[in-house]
Order: sequence, then structure tokens, then C-alpha cells
Amino acid sequence: MFELSQWLVFIGACLALVAVPGPAVIFIVARSVSDGLRVGLVTAAGIGLGNLTHAIAAAFGVSAVVASIPWAMDAVRYLGAAYLIYLGLRGLLARSKGNEGATKEESSLKSKRRSDFAKGYFVALLNPKVILFLLAFLPQFVSQADGEFWLQLLVLGCSFVFIGWIGDSTWALLAGSVSARLRKGAGERAWVKVVPAVVFIGLGIMTAFAELG
Repeated sequence: MFELSQWLVFIGACLALVAVPGPAVIFIVARSVSDGLRVGLVTAAGIGLGNLTHAIAAAFGVSAVVASIPWAMDAVRYLGAAYLIYLGLRGLLARSKGNEGATKEESSLKSKRRSDFAKGYFVALLNPKVILFLLAFLPQFVSQADGEFWLQLLVLGCSFVFIGWIGDSTWALLAGSVSARLRKGAGERAWVKVVPAVVFIGLGIMTAFAELG
């Protein structure tokens, strides 16, 4: 296995990357502002599991196979874009119908948490840029002289996912705190629900037209 000093360099690189907000952070912040801290944290956990799935796939060569097939990467991209746009449109429609739909959804707290977790998971899983990033980033810190290639990739991938989850959860905490203040006094404002829905649609459009090469 690689030396501790090499792993610490990798951790430093991960911290630098996590410090720069990306689409996943925007999604988490929007969810936290729209639905509160708890939803933001659950969403961050779902994204973490989605990224872990990518890390495991990268370690065992699955991601490399997917990345080598152009139509497969396009399928992941367009499915991810469609899912984000669907979430945005659903949020706008729910707002236009008032609280009727929300009441049904919130009837079961456990069911809602599973739903929030699943949203985060699929947003991460259907992000082709995570596949390409891990394939480009992780091998830079791997050497055949340090043991099994796949095991090094797995350890590094899990380390990156854990750091990313801590960063995402921190953003959820910050956004959730801001959301709680916005809801005080005058009550929930319409834009608190509408703006995140528009953000989801925007992220979906960006994902659909993003360059993967």
C-alpha cells in the first residue's frame, strides 16, 4: 500500500477540490433552502452514496468500460439532465397547486427521508463528470510498486468520497441555517420554493449540454 506521506498529499488535493463548490453543492444548497436542514443533510448523504458507487466502479474497472463507450456516457448524461429537470418541474407544479401535494408527501416522514436520500443518490449516480473525474484524478496517486492497483484506487476513492461528504454536509448546515432564518417572522416566502426548482432545471440544462471530452 502507498506510504502515509503520499496519502496525505492526496488528502490535501481532495480538500482543495472540495473547497470549490460544484453542481452537487448547488443542488444540496437548493434543497436545504427549499426544505430545510434535515432534507439537506439527507440529500448530502444520498450524494455521498452515489459518489461511493462511482468510486467502487472506478476501482474495479467498470467506470473505464463505461467511459470508453460514447453512447453509454451520453445515456448517463441525458438521464441525469432529465432527472434534474423533472425535479425542477415537479417543484414548480407542487408550488402552483399549493400545499395539497406536500401534505400527502409529508404524511410519512420515513418515506420522505427515503425519497430525499434517493434524489441525492440518483443525482450523483447520473453525473458523468464524476466518472471522468475519478478516472483522471485517482490514478495520479497510484503506483504498481505499492501493491494491488484496484485496492489503492478503492482506498483513495473512499477517502475522497468521505471528504466530499463532510464538505457537502457542511454546505447543507450553512444553507439550512440560512433557510431557517428566512422562514422566521413573515413565514415561508414563495421564492424559497420556486428558486430552487428553477435551479434544478438550470442544472439539468447545463448537464445536457456540458462537454465531456
